[in-house]
Amino acid sequence: MPFDAEDAVKFVDEYRKYLQFQSTIESLKNPPDQYSMPSTDLLGGLENIRQKAQDHDYSSHWDFELDLRQLINSAHDAHLTLQLCSTVLFRFSNSVPLVSLSSDGLELPQVYTLDDAQLLNRGVQSVSPVVSIDGQDAAQYLESFSSEAALHDLDAQYNINFPSLASQIALGTPRNNGLWSRNLGEKWTGDRLTLTFANGSSIESHRTADLLPLEFPYRNGTVLFNARCRKAPIPTTAVAASDSGVYPNTTWSSYGGLIAGYFSEEEALQDVGVLAVTTFSVDSATLQQVSVDFMRNATEAGKKRILLDLSGNPGGSLTAGVDLFHIFFPDVVPYTATRLRAHSGAEFLSKAFSGLAESHRKLQFELWEGNPFSWQAAVTPNQEGNFKSLEAWYGPYEIDGASLSNLYANFNFTSISNTYSPITGYGPIPQDPSQRLYSPDNIIIITDGNCVSTCAYFVDRMQRQGVRTVAFGGRPRYGPMQAIGGTRGGQNLAYGGIYSYVETAHGLIRESLQNGSSSLMSREEWAQFNKSIPVDPNEFPFVFGGGVNLRNEYAPGDDKTPQQFTYKAADCRLFYTTEGWFSQEAVWRAAAVALSGGNSSCVQGSMSKARR
Repeated sequence: MPFDAEDAVKFVDEYRKYLQFQSTIESLKNPPDQYSMPSTDLLGGLENIRQKAQDHDYSSHWDFELDLRQLINSAHDAHLTLQLCSTVLFRFSNSVPLVSLSSDGLELPQVYTLDDAQLLNRGVQSVSPVVSIDGQDAAQYLESFSSEAALHDLDAQYNINFPSLASQIALGTPRNNGLWSRNLGEKWTGDRLTLTFANGSSIESHRTADLLPLEFPYRNGTVLFNARCRKAPIPTTAVAASDSGVYPNTTWSSYGGLIAGYFSEEEALQDVGVLAVTTFSVDSATLQQVSVDFMRNATEAGKKRILLDLSGNPGGSLTAGVDLFHIFFPDVVPYTATRLRAHSGAEFLSKAFSGLAESHRKLQFELWEGNPFSWQAAVTPNQEGNFKSLEAWYGPYEIDGASLSNLYANFNFTSISNTYSPITGYGPIPQDPSQRLYSPDNIIIITDGNCVSTCAYFVDRMQRQGVRTVAFGGRPRYGPMQAIGGTRGGQNLAYGGIYSYVETAHGLIRESLQNGSSSLMSREEWAQFNKSIPVDPNEFPFVFGGGVNLRNEYAPGDDKTPQQFTYKAADCRLFYTTEGWFSQEAVWRAAAVALSGGNSSCVQGSMSKARR
């Protein structure tokens, strides 16, 4: 692909205006001690890329976009993404899938091929583990990739290298082409890997680069560049759950089994009801109906404990996460505290929306209840107070070197709750159940570290009530692992979503200037507004997609440290066994037994002191 230096500089200049909305820019540059990833200077790195582009130091468009993507990935934030035209044309895969299995869930796991794991599951004991990859220790080789991954927890990324079957189903990734192999393909060189086994034998795993477009009629790089980077939309692949024998049959289930309740026949699970939530991207009313119906039946059936299986949950609707929490704890107001990064673009948008009244509610959710830039719609974290002025809400307030807004909730639960997006006990939605059906001590959450966005929000709130967590998998080492391996950010907003607010703000400003007597800002300020606000993504010189983490999330008692930079280990950690790889019921049983009364048994050094 040819490199266009002039348009590359234009792209960087406009993209910087979108990147300014990323809430963690200052924290990433100087992170707190408990942050487990290296620091990164996003704006400084972007300036370096701009300088290279201006100096014609890139030989191809691919090299330019690869630098951009590596910079964005250095934030280790699943809410901050930059999908670029040349880097989404291929999907890398490997011919020999690998899995990480422990003999009993407590001993350190070893690496096996998936075919050998199937033999182990059939009772064949002569299977040999993989001990090296291209001459390097297998675990070290794979861990070196984990440290480069764009997730908060190395163990969570190692789990994505070797996800449980349930996780692969939830992610919609086929068994022989897991997410780990696509990412690793970008690091590996050559078209094959040598896998060496403990018995001295070896095989080769072939690497392929699969084209995502169904047709590839491009005869050279220039034609490809003009067709895919100048005009065509970025190709995307659907992510959906699929049915599989890994889960047992059940009566309580949404379409596709995205949320389902189970009563197991296994002896260790006789007093346990299992609620599996593979995603929060489901119809919120359905999630509420299935979960409440299941929990009522669980209590009537005499189930003493509830296991919440969130393996591979990529997040989704935040209202659904708030709703499910309130179903479990109807007497607790879900605390949500966020801050917006203060910069010129956010300031102008906030001023533009400062005169917004209910009479302007053309798009109710976007412009009023769900508008993160409107101080009138904002409420305090406890849902009890409003803000008296733009200045009281926006500030800006200097906190650890960052200019941020005041603390405010994700949204007003009462005004946003409706029959289509219900939050139990708010708005027109009755509080049902009206009291707790299960105490915190009788609820256990299962994750595989891949718990992102709304999933992270839900787990965090449940942990605050004393609910215990069991994290499965991770790197082959003893010690703790986080239950949440994805972002704990307060809000993901796509670049197009940012511009929709910009476009609406322009209309409000234009209308106010025409009225004359109640203008939101002067024409001079409007001119500055236009300079600091990004243009429509469709007007960029190159095709791109993605979004930012718009708001930081904060925990009660700490209004300075963003949740994205905190570390919180699960109460217990277990490794996957061969049986657990092929049967999710085995995972449930292991979690239930590990935290059953005085018989607690977790990976060495992983049990929290409070639970010992």
